[in-house]
Amino acid sequence: MFTFSSIQIGELPQMEVPGALLILASRRSVRTCFTRAAFLASVLLLITASIAGATCVVPASLRARLQSKPTAEAYAALGASFGSQKNFTCAADAYAKAVKLQPDSASLLYLLGLSLFSAGQPQNATEPLRNAIRLAPGNAKAHLALAAALDQLDQIEDAESEWRAALTLDPDSTPALDGLSRDLIEDRDYASVIALLENPARKRVRSALQLLNLGMAYIKSGQLDQASKVLHEGLNASPDSLPLADELSVVLVLQKRLNEAVSVLESAIERHPKDQDTQILYLRALVTNHVGNPQQVAQKLLVAYPHNWEVLYLNAVLEFEDGRLRQARAHLVESVSLNPNNAQSRRQFGLVLMQLQELPLAKQQFQQAIALGIPDSEVYLNLATVLKQLGETDTAKEQLDRYRQLKKAESGRGQAAGKAEQADQLMASGDAAQAAALYREALASDPDEAVLAYKLSRALDKANDPAGQKAALLRAIEINPNLAEAQNELGYLANRSGDEHQAESYFRAAIHASPSYIVAWVNLAATLASQAKWQDANDALKRALAINSTDPTARELGQAIAAAQAQK
Repeated sequence: MFTFSSIQIGELPQMEVPGALLILASRRSVRTCFTRAAFLASVLLLITASIAGATCVVPASLRARLQSKPTAEAYAALGASFGSQKNFTCAADAYAKAVKLQPDSASLLYLLGLSLFSAGQPQNATEPLRNAIRLAPGNAKAHLALAAALDQLDQIEDAESEWRAALTLDPDSTPALDGLSRDLIEDRDYASVIALLENPARKRVRSALQLLNLGMAYIKSGQLDQASKVLHEGLNASPDSLPLADELSVVLVLQKRLNEAVSVLESAIERHPKDQDTQILYLRALVTNHVGNPQQVAQKLLVAYPHNWEVLYLNAVLEFEDGRLRQARAHLVESVSLNPNNAQSRRQFGLVLMQLQELPLAKQQFQQAIALGIPDSEVYLNLATVLKQLGETDTAKEQLDRYRQLKKAESGRGQAAGKAEQADQLMASGDAAQAAALYREALASDPDEAVLAYKLSRALDKANDPAGQKAALLRAIEINPNLAEAQNELGYLANRSGDEHQAESYFRAAIHASPSYIVAWVNLAATLASQAKWQDANDALKRALAINSTDPTARELGQAIAAAQAQK
């Protein structure tokens, strides 16, 4: 009676970009991700004014009115007056007095909560905002203000619920889409960000923050072509946006489109000639990828920012390549003292010390780089070389063995990526059997990549091999239990075989891995309805519709559940 959804083409998971390729990305400017405080300020601007404070001087026009008849309306007028002056502490005090006189006013409770949040008191704002929503659940602005306050209090899960509530009331709400996508990025729920912002049913203009978050989700999912397309769109619409320019340059570097990356950064610097972060990102791109004239830029930035750890490090890289070892050493001493937790600068310091035959110190730096998690196998070879020169032969052999193991694994991942790309093309052309063979070869080269096992399952499904499909899916969730698409597909297979309890378990696992995965919510609702668990089914369906109130499958299921209940 109830239909279930298998995975959709647009929801295929992607392999994570390998760590080695993300060295540049992981070291990009922190400004490429909007900070929570900056974001919340932008949300607040959309629903009220900026935050400021002043002495609570009651205007003469209201003083007599309050003295003769201190009504809720009079205090509300006073609150509005203070609010227009951006004096939110005084506004909150006035609205609190109005609420005391009229405690069941949803609008007054909302204004009190908003004023408290605007005054920098999110911990005090949540209660009046919740009460305002209880009395008037259709006030989208109250949901937005409560979500922003909860975000500021690091109550992210509750904040996400409020963003979704606002979207239910207004599916195109810019602050709600901004806020929810940003929280999902922090949750590393990249599939949900893509589902939220790439919904073709909505004809809206995406904000700069939405395009940035969508681009970041595509990057983290390994979909670099989509990332560059989205970020280009954002930068064309908002050419002055430094976060979009910085993020786009990172993607272009990962795609080895180096001249384009440099061009984007040069344009950003031309628009913002005094922005330190973008200038350093530009130098990093030049040095890391050996393009342009990095020496000239490095010297200029060293004069401008003589005590910036990364400027010192990048200058040292160039000095090491030129054989200026003493200069490189001096710059790395200061760089490492300013930022002792950067693995790349530790390794570079070790290379310089090794050339200077300061072997005990070089050993320490290589060990520090490894302890900090450097994603580069060559550091083990460097350490082995130093240990051998120090006469620590056995330890040197251990490090050399480790280097060979990592090098073999890196080679396997490279081979797997190549075969997977060929298999993807075969799947697109309809040759599922040959694609499955290549996915098997890729998985043999990189046996710990869950997405390869999942892609193999998709090919085997198309090739009409249900036993092989299930085995591949089980392998995928063994590697990564949080691969939501694989959990959902196993639920679909379990339901098809009549095991509703097992299906429910898989669908719940998919939702746990990706709370915004609407396909799994709909499938869970259908499974629960099949077991006549009507309340649970309706609750699950409500969650699906909160994610996308226009989803046709969810709406169709809702009608089917209502009809089935009516017959009981």
